[in-house]
Amino acid sequence: MWNSEAPLKLLKSMPAELNIQNLKNIQQTIDVDKFENSQKMCRDLCGEYAPFCAMCDKWVKYPCAVAYVKMKQAEGMQVEIAAAAYLPADAVVEDEPEEIPAEKTDKKYIRIAIAKRK
Repeated sequence: MWNSEAPLKLLKSMPAELNIQNLKNIQQTIDVDKFENSQKMCRDLCGEYAPFCAMCDKWVKYPCAVAYVKMKQAEGMQVEIAAAAYLPADAVVEDEPEEIPAEKTDKKYIRIAIAKRK
C-alpha cells in the first residue's frame, strides 16, 4: 500500500545526522503518499499506513518522519536525529532568524515568549 522507495531514496541522499529540515522533507514525502492512499481507501490511514506507524509519537513535530527514521535505525541503518530536531508538535519552526533593524540595536529590548502547557 505505501511507497517505501520514495522516503528511502530521500533518506539515503541526506547526511548521517538529520536536522529539522531533513525531517520536514521526509514528512512531506510520506504525507503525500499517505494522503493519496487515504483518499483511495476513503478514510484516514494515520496510525495504520505503514510498518513504522507502530513507532509513532504524535507529540513530535514530524511524527511520520521520526517514526520512519527509528524503523530504519532498528533495521541497522546508520542515521541519527539531531537533538534539536525533537520538537513538540506545536512548535513553530522558523527558516531564518528574525533581523533587528539597525535603529533598534542601541536600545534594550526584552523578548517574551509564551509557552503552552499540554
